[in-house]
Amino acid sequence: MEDPERKEHVAPVEKKKVTLDRAISMNVERVPLTMLPRYKTLSPKLLGRQRNYKQDVCVQEDECHYVKRGESPPADDMVLIDSFEDAGTEAFSVKICRDSVRQGLFDLMRCTSNRNAVHFMEDIECGTVSVEDAEPFFNRCSRMERSILLLWVAFLKKLYFLELLVRMGIDINFTEPVERFSALHLSAFSGCVECSKFLISNGANVNYAPKWFTPLHSAAFGNSFEVVKLLLNNGAKLEITGRTKTNDNFVYGTALHSAVKANAVECIPLLLAECSDINSLEPRGFSPLHSAAELGNIHPLRILLDYGVDPNLVTYDKKNTALHLAAEGGFSECISLLLSKGAHADARNHKGQTALHLAARAQSLECVEMLLSTGACDPNAVDNDMRSPLHSAVGKSLLAFEITEVLLMCKADVNQKDKYGYTPLHVAALNEQSRCVETLLYHGADVSAKTEGGISALSIIVRKTPASLGMLYQKLDSAISLSDPEASNREVEMQLDFRLLLQNCDVGEIGLLKTFVDASQKNILEHPLCEAFLYLKWEKMRKYYIARIFMYGIFVVCLSVYVLIALAYNCYNTSKAVDGNITTQTESQTQLCQDDSMIAEFFRRNPLVTEIIWFVLVFLTLCECVRKLVGCAAYSSLKQYLLQLENVVEWFVVASVFMISCFYAGRTYTWQNHVGAFAVLFGWLNLMVMIGQLPVLGTYVAMYTSVQKEFAKLFAAYLCLLIGFTISFCVIFPSSDAFGNPFVGFMKVLVMMTGELDFEDMLLGKDDEKKAPFLLEISAHVVFTVFLLFVTVILMNLLVGIAVHDIQGLQKTAGLLKLVRQTELITYIESALFSGFLPECIIRILQWTALVSPSAYRVVIQVRPLNPREKRLPKSVLKAAYEIAKQRKWFGHTVSSQGSSSSSSFKVTKSRGSSFHVPQAQEQSNIQSLFWSTEENSKGIAKLREEVQELREAMKSNADLLRQLCDLLKAKSSDC
Repeated sequence: MEDPERKEHVAPVEKKKVTLDRAISMNVERVPLTMLPRYKTLSPKLLGRQRNYKQDVCVQEDECHYVKRGESPPADDMVLIDSFEDAGTEAFSVKICRDSVRQGLFDLMRCTSNRNAVHFMEDIECGTVSVEDAEPFFNRCSRMERSILLLWVAFLKKLYFLELLVRMGIDINFTEPVERFSALHLSAFSGCVECSKFLISNGANVNYAPKWFTPLHSAAFGNSFEVVKLLLNNGAKLEITGRTKTNDNFVYGTALHSAVKANAVECIPLLLAECSDINSLEPRGFSPLHSAAELGNIHPLRILLDYGVDPNLVTYDKKNTALHLAAEGGFSECISLLLSKGAHADARNHKGQTALHLAARAQSLECVEMLLSTGACDPNAVDNDMRSPLHSAVGKSLLAFEITEVLLMCKADVNQKDKYGYTPLHVAALNEQSRCVETLLYHGADVSAKTEGGISALSIIVRKTPASLGMLYQKLDSAISLSDPEASNREVEMQLDFRLLLQNCDVGEIGLLKTFVDASQKNILEHPLCEAFLYLKWEKMRKYYIARIFMYGIFVVCLSVYVLIALAYNCYNTSKAVDGNITTQTESQTQLCQDDSMIAEFFRRNPLVTEIIWFVLVFLTLCECVRKLVGCAAYSSLKQYLLQLENVVEWFVVASVFMISCFYAGRTYTWQNHVGAFAVLFGWLNLMVMIGQLPVLGTYVAMYTSVQKEFAKLFAAYLCLLIGFTISFCVIFPSSDAFGNPFVGFMKVLVMMTGELDFEDMLLGKDDEKKAPFLLEISAHVVFTVFLLFVTVILMNLLVGIAVHDIQGLQKTAGLLKLVRQTELITYIESALFSGFLPECIIRILQWTALVSPSAYRVVIQVRPLNPREKRLPKSVLKAAYEIAKQRKWFGHTVSSQGSSSSSSFKVTKSRGSSFHVPQAQEQSNIQSLFWSTEENSKGIAKLREEVQELREAMKSNADLLRQLCDLLKAKSSDC
């Protein structure tokens, strides 16, 4: 049997402050292990606090231990999203513990260097010493030792020893130096009424609070009803609050607070009767109701509420109600009681958070369900940072998945963004919660949602939880379905539902597919649903791009005609000279336009034609400027716009039109010829790039650009070799026109690389030239032969081999490359068309002509995959989609919140030679999904077994009732 005197023990003897890396202090208290309810461990709160502290420890080490290779990439931290601020304070645990008091008194006695006194204290505790034996020992002790013994016997409730020490003249108000407890404090805590009476009668101060507590606090901590009553009858004041002597001036509350913290159920009604204002808050802003809710003490909480305490009291600093504190601690019983007493479930604290926010963050499933059902909390309530409870739920905890499902079942907004642009999907991916990510994706979370910094949810998922991509493939598979031909007596029909691709697109329709490309998940574009949508989308958008190419082609042709007539052939200046305006034209300047052809004569006699061509060119240039300005909306910043080389080239061509004008001075100049030459070259080059962006021709342009890159690398690697041969040829052939200048000689070497060697002219020389010395001829033959072998043969064949290898690689990925180019091109056109610069009426017209689904109700296309006359989609896409739909129908693969689909092991071979794969990481996800499904099925079977058992019992009771009725009827019939 446990000694009743030893059942009260809770609180620290000393505090140690441990400084963490986030400048947060934490009290470390010596609290014993016990099963008493007043010392209940606050596990949800402590778990919440633990999430606040970073796991990395800053260790000071010598920098020479590390290789300096630049800074590490920035961490994927969401701004303040995982910060956990305690709604309460750190002083809610009980501050007096029997073991800590006992150990403190022993330590204090050891400091006196009197070992016999320590042993004597143990003997008094064991009851082996009588008062007569103690008196001689007390006389031998010093005054400090007798004072400590006074505290000890008051703590042990030894009245006779206490009387003996008081008669010896010991100060009855002596306090130990650490916690500053007096004899009356310790006797009140131990619940000794006789000792407390004796001390009070001998002058002990009932309101003495040297540091933290008064004797009334101590009695409340010990749940000593009789002592509390005694102290109140002797003038103890309830409103006295203990304070520390430190700079923070922290307040520990009144005796009623202490009774609530210690779960002293017997003392609370007595103290409430003495309280003048039951709804008053102590100086730090907390009431006993807050303390009870924070600690989860249900019995004191019920007493306070039954006594009439307002359940909606808020604290001073953080504006938390008792419901907030109970939700943060994860105390479902307290929440149920508060709600039944009229607590407001939607009350908000200083951060705008409801109790549901804190319950979700504390990972308390019962509290979340209770607040949603009983309290009718709004699952979409947002705090001051625009975060919903769903943001708080997807934290680093094993219960995050269950809480997320509960919130989503209550219609929580899955795409709610906070003020930094983070959605719950961002947070779940950052916290590496794969199951939460899959659940959010199943309920329609937008993977293309971007933060204020431009980070999409998909990019985080790819890096943090790649296994969750399986749910994305399953969602795509589920959008393809087959109709039952036996039920309809018609041929097989297949439905492709594009709702998944369109549901989160604000302006255009290609946003989700562009996110796949930006997140390096281009393989998803090969899914039949994505391919079908891209095919239909391109049919809608290609007319706009072809019109753009046509207009730009006319612009380039007009530019070329003007440059040829006005600059290259100098017809404008010649015509002006014929009219008498220019009389200083030399023969070299006008001979190009002096032939007798009809066209030359026409331009000489009509300089106005050249001016008209320039005005037409200016009009086309202005149209091109408008198009370029509207196209700027497709880029997020000026830097991104300028990094696109084609934009710089186009603006140079536009600017060159005004630079080569003949209208300003009435003539043209020689420097304009150079500008015009480059303008024409860049104009046709840009037209080639625009044509190459067409999906049909995109592969060939990609091959050309790939060979360009490889040649640039090869040229940089062998540039020194080419320069060496150039200087050697300049030395060996000094009389040659080609190698008289090193710069011209380098161009000659580049020409010789192609095979044009001029063997006769270089080595044999011309007939009228003087023969070179014999040794110089030998050197010329040697260098020329080495050049022929090393450059013309080896180097050029190497370049051809690399080009062939790259082209073969591009042909293997030609299908995927075509889809990527198609996606990027459609994104650019959509951004330009729906940028907002155009009038609303024109935008509405463009929406009906450029969108696949201009109406929200038209998101499904129905095709007949087995019909050879089906032309609405390519055959390869129909075949791949049909295989997926058929396998889903045969094997019953459906998407669920736990997710399981055939996509992970299914491979569709397409006619064009490419294949659609699901990432290998999805196999692990499917294994986990299978385990979760098995677990859910087991729970369902167990529940069904319980229902069957209940049904059996009900049938048995009904059978007994029928038997009794039959017996009763038989008895009545026999009486009759």
